Amino acid sequence: MLQDVFDVWKRSPDNTFQSWRDVLKPQRFTPIGMVLDGGKPAYWPLTWPVLGGEPGSANVMPTLPQAIASLVGVVRDVFENWDELSGLIVDGKLVHIDGRTVAPMPVLPADQQVLPAPLATRFADAIRGWKDREVRHLAQAEALVKGAAVTTAKDAAIAAHRLIRALADGAQNGPDSAAPPVEHFHDLMTLLRLIEAAAATLPSNHVARDLLAFVLPFTVGIIADFGIEKRTADSLDELEFTDWLIRHGGDAAALKQSCSLRTCYDTFMQYKDGDYRQPNWGAGVAAQSCVRMFATCRESVMWNMEAGMGEVIIAPIYQTLLQNGVKVKFFRRVEDIGLSEDRALVETVRLARQVELADGGDDYQPLITVPLEDRKFLLAWPLEPLWDQIKDADKVQAALATNNSSLESHWCAWEPVGTETLQRGRDFDVAVLGISMGGFKAMNDQPTLAAELQAASPAFNAMTSNIGIIPTLSMQLWCGPDLQGLGWEPGQPAAVAGPEPWSIWAEMGQTLPYEFRPGETGAPKSVHYICGVWQTGLVARPTTDLAVPKEALDTVTNSAAEWLDAYMGNFWPKATISGQGGVGFNWNVLYDPWNGSGRERLSHQIIRANVDPTETLPGSAAGSTKFRLRTDASGFYNLFLAGCWVRTGFNTSCIEATVMSGMQAARAISGTPLFISGENFLNGAPS
Repeated sequence: MLQDVFDVWKRSPDNTFQSWRDVLKPQRFTPIGMVLDGGKPAYWPLTWPVLGGEPGSANVMPTLPQAIASLVGVVRDVFENWDELSGLIVDGKLVHIDGRTVAPMPVLPADQQVLPAPLATRFADAIRGWKDREVRHLAQAEALVKGAAVTTAKDAAIAAHRLIRALADGAQNGPDSAAPPVEHFHDLMTLLRLIEAAAATLPSNHVARDLLAFVLPFTVGIIADFGIEKRTADSLDELEFTDWLIRHGGDAAALKQSCSLRTCYDTFMQYKDGDYRQPNWGAGVAAQSCVRMFATCRESVMWNMEAGMGEVIIAPIYQTLLQNGVKVKFFRRVEDIGLSEDRALVETVRLARQVELADGGDDYQPLITVPLEDRKFLLAWPLEPLWDQIKDADKVQAALATNNSSLESHWCAWEPVGTETLQRGRDFDVAVLGISMGGFKAMNDQPTLAAELQAASPAFNAMTSNIGIIPTLSMQLWCGPDLQGLGWEPGQPAAVAGPEPWSIWAEMGQTLPYEFRPGETGAPKSVHYICGVWQTGLVARPTTDLAVPKEALDTVTNSAAEWLDAYMGNFWPKATISGQGGVGFNWNVLYDPWNGSGRERLSHQIIRANVDPTETLPGSAAGSTKFRLRTDASGFYNLFLAGCWVRTGFNTSCIEATVMSGMQAARAISGTPLFISGENFLNGAPS
């Protein structure tokens, strides 16, 4: 989508961003949190390889054998790079620890060091049948069959990978109907079980054992359920992800401690009600998500934005919409969606007009131009409204300041200045409900903006009642020192599975040139985005409880301060200070133009309690997929649905699912055929 936007967006040649590659850069260093003996936090320094392919190119969804080959490739890479297995990051430095990163190559049990004869025979038959299909791994596969002994876990992993690559290549180069015989999937599982047996000889806390405790049962599960049983992802969503892994041979105790598995839950923030002690993710969508991560990414698994999302994503999209005739009105809050008498159509949409513009018009300009070097500029979307365009701005700001709310807040302390009602036939023919689910999910006895929809449609009501929401918290810390100055040596991280609840950390220093002038005295040299899930009952408070925004911010600020004091010295050893209570966080590393002292310096950072219902994430808990509605299944003829809460075929909270839902809504409304990559991936029909 972003590539398409940059293809059509009419922008000034002096805009600093001229291509999607200007705004997104690969991020391959993604440390995974671990806990050492004694409870000390550390990281395993995972660096992803450079991947092939062009991002955004046509259909990136693999065939099932190709997907499995990517998963088995991960297993093979662990053993092929055994002697180079990275150490751990402890106190900001890379170290090697016997038993955790240093151990002999695992050896298979003596009675399992020869491939079963039926496996070798079927393997040889498959190779002979594919000789006219240009199987790339044919020579390696033939060599394996001729010498069918496997001694180490590395031997078994290489054998498994050669087998699945031969299967994948054979199916790809054969007739459209070609698919690996079920027997070959069983053979592959036999090899994976051999690797499991060998890995069990590793020390229980070895990093490879942690990874294999997750990847091996995951791969076996994909083979068993999708390759052999021909199941769909949706049909697996009644089962929780970890329970599904256990069903396919995973060790319950090992999985409970696995930082590799926790990384998956963290990345998609799938914790019941925001409680990090209750991971809950439907097995089918979890399988899709992990396979996508391992097998569908092009060039890089992760990408960093060069500036804020408002600048690199929202501003180009917004301007492109305007250039294509879309009309946008700001400062309206949907208060009610009304139905026709027969309850079959959306008849009205009632809006609260929150403020009036200073010029008496209705054309609010949300972007500002930030001058840069070499006569370049950046279009920025500010954190707050541009108050010089707002009538009675001083009064609005004073009201909002009474409870730390905003015009977007569920608990806004400023009363609307008027109402508007959009009427079917006059103002619209069809409507798209693209509000985050929290905005119309019943939290308490107060009616929601979708109360009529919920009363008229049992399916719509079931969706809003049975899909949970996940509050989150976040902070952005600007620091005077760079990473080295803080004591972190390995490089710019995008880390996961750290100490809860602030378990995700990314250093985003690349954004600083767009926030501070080059060479500015005292300007920060690093900026850190830290976030996680948050369990709180505040989200259910009624709109009349105006104390919520301040209470939420105070709670999260205290949580941030306590967490920084307790844990950050493990990663930034040069950002600590000793006192009577032991070693704590040195608040002076935080950038503060007013030079405050101690925790006061947190007030000049950005700390967010994402407790507003519209800011929460829709969950993908086990058993919830069946309640999701497709974009054209709202139950009302002229209402279409869009958002990551829609049943898109990729039913989890992420930008990809959100964009897919918008494309599906556009296709349903226009009737124009539109290919959407991945909407049927692992769900039966070809992607």
